[in-house]
Amino acid sequence: MSSRRSVRTALRRAWVWIGAGRWRQIGAGVVAGVLLAPVAIAAVGGFATADDVQAQRYAVGQRLDLGQVEVEVRSTFLSAEVQTHALPEEASAWLGVVVEVVNRGDEEVILSRDLLRVPGLDPLQEHPRTTVVVSDESFLVTLSPDVPHEVAMLWPLAGSPAAQSVEVELYPVLAQESMLDPGSILWQVEPLLGVVEVPVTDVPPTLVDEED
Repeated sequence: MSSRRSVRTALRRAWVWIGAGRWRQIGAGVVAGVLLAPVAIAAVGGFATADDVQAQRYAVGQRLDLGQVEVEVRSTFLSAEVQTHALPEEASAWLGVVVEVVNRGDEEVILSRDLLRVPGLDPLQEHPRTTVVVSDESFLVTLSPDVPHEVAMLWPLAGSPAAQSVEVELYPVLAQESMLDPGSILWQVEPLLGVVEVPVTDVPPTLVDEED
């Protein structure tokens, strides 16, 4: 009987040792994971601040796919002689960003105001206040498929900056089907794609208002 108890005791001790070893391994794995996780995150830039992350730079005139439309940023201007009747009282001038846009989809779209931003000049509002067609100063209403339009997006400015160039931020806008209204399309703004540094040039003559 004592020999059987000894065998059972030895088996119990062996099982406890094996189980403890297994949990020691699991515990060690968890600890190692916790300790190494910051290293892995840092290796891929996970702890980088917004100032540390460098946005992709694109060239003036480079055609870029921003989801809803293809965009080619061409020039910028600063002027109070454009859309004078629409310039807000608190604004001193317009910042205009001249772009060519092409709708590559199958249906007409209304150009999203989320595609471009110009935070460096501190405009009075984040989105362009209006968008006009460069050729005749008409307001852009819709974009038909595969028809290019050269337009000027206008932001009101409170001050009178003497900038030689403007950094234009690019944000893709992608189509998503509405979960609440099947068949309807919603446009979802994506994170910053990149930046184009655009020189400030003269206002396109077709946009300058005639003096009364």
